[in-house]
Amino acid sequence: MLAAVAFDFGNVLCRFSHQQACDQIAQLATRDATPECVRDHIYTQRRMDQLEDGRLNPDLFLAELGDRFGISDLERLRRAYRTIFQRVEPTCDLIARVQLPKLLASNTDPLHWEEISVLFGPDLDHFTPRGLVRSYDVGVRKPDPRFYAGLLDRARDLLARPDLPAESLLFVDDMPENCEAALACGLQVHCHLNHDTATLAQVLARHGALA
Repeated sequence: MLAAVAFDFGNVLCRFSHQQACDQIAQLATRDATPECVRDHIYTQRRMDQLEDGRLNPDLFLAELGDRFGISDLERLRRAYRTIFQRVEPTCDLIARVQLPKLLASNTDPLHWEEISVLFGPDLDHFTPRGLVRSYDVGVRKPDPRFYAGLLDRARDLLARPDLPAESLLFVDDMPENCEAALACGLQVHCHLNHDTATLAQVLARHGALA
């Protein structure tokens, strides 16, 4: 029997665009910089991965990024990096109807979370208190099995059920590799593709999760 549902954030509750961040940062640059150069620095060289798993300090990241592209106003740079999200209203409204305990299971970083906590505050209020499982807190990113172990431990703690079986947790994510890893860890999964809220609603209803 299903006891809780864990939702990814990106491409579930929201749309997001890393390209938008690259464009915005390139516009601030005082040295020759293209969005492609910015993308290489942040994403190809995996600095964002290091932000998301907690290895890279956000202020150091911004300082290095500003130095690389000649941007002295780090507050504007901060906003350019993090302003990439758009709320998916049908999915957020659907998640609000879920009557089981809800957790958020997200690869994210502290800078993006600043933006998320402002734009999605009312949506986050629907989640179980202490149910936010973020990669930079866990110290690893999906699809690392340790992320799912941390997610399951959090669910057990929140529900006061230390023996809660993994299959009692439904994991919803848009990335097939993340879903495959969760399935290998014993969780039930739904791969949420193309913002298909109708199919997600059917899955949740089948599990008796909707009010």
